[in-house]
Amino acid sequence: MFSRLYNEAVIEFDMHTESPLFIKSGLDDQLNPAAVEHTFFVTYKNGEPVPAIPGSSLKGVFRSTAEQLLKEHGVCNILSKVDSCSYRIRQEERNKEERNKSENQDNYGQMSLGEIRYKKSCPVCKLFGSQVLKSRITFNDACPVGEYKTGKRAAVAIDRITGASRSGALYDFEYIENAVFKCRIQLRNFFRWQVKLIFEIFNRIDDGYTTFGGFSSKGFGRMRIENVSMTVRYYDKGKKAEGYSDKELYIEKNITGREAISELLKDIKFDEAAFKGCDLKHDKAL
Repeated sequence: MFSRLYNEAVIEFDMHTESPLFIKSGLDDQLNPAAVEHTFFVTYKNGEPVPAIPGSSLKGVFRSTAEQLLKEHGVCNILSKVDSCSYRIRQEERNKEERNKSENQDNYGQMSLGEIRYKKSCPVCKLFGSQVLKSRITFNDACPVGEYKTGKRAAVAIDRITGASRSGALYDFEYIENAVFKCRIQLRNFFRWQVKLIFEIFNRIDDGYTTFGGFSSKGFGRMRIENVSMTVRYYDKGKKAEGYSDKELYIEKNITGREAISELLKDIKFDEAAFKGCDLKHDKAL
């Protein structure tokens, strides 16, 4: 389904820390006894190390939240061998008798392998991808803009049986607070309901139901979404849409503000008709 480019969208937004944030780097300096045991994830920007939220972490949080929201619509268990879309689809493809049934030909006609896999996948895998289906969504690493504060806390592990602190289990960790992270999500060959799903996840982040990083049970990881903007491109210039500029190869529209974007999405439904659609030529423009 990616052999032809139908549309693209870039969603940019700021995430403000509402509580301390801890994203473990996985790199501990065991040779330095004075070093913090659990350090914050760091990337390099303009040659300088800066704390960041990895794009993989952002995608994981958004995907798990999407699974919660769409649980009643046949979402698979991506971590299960037998209940995941990838396992089920591969099993069907290995079954030559099923592939050769006339019913299968009637259902899928001249559809490509990618289109058939998309049609058979659950709503979450259709957006975030699986082992047999390419993702339509990309998350960049999110780096802070402006000033932020770093801190260090000591903690101790609790014995699950006695409920008391475990001997020798003292550790410390780094965290970030009072920070604003600049985030960027890119969509390619998307359906309109998939854009609306992202904004539903924004609402859960603001409400505190979706958090980031570790120690969420201790109040860490609450965020707030602000300064949202979206740029949409359609490469089928025959699309009937208002507010788009002709850029020769495509038409483009820039929408600033969460309310303005939500207004464009208000009539889009999360239903079986939307989830089953797999032909982007018939999907309306935003």
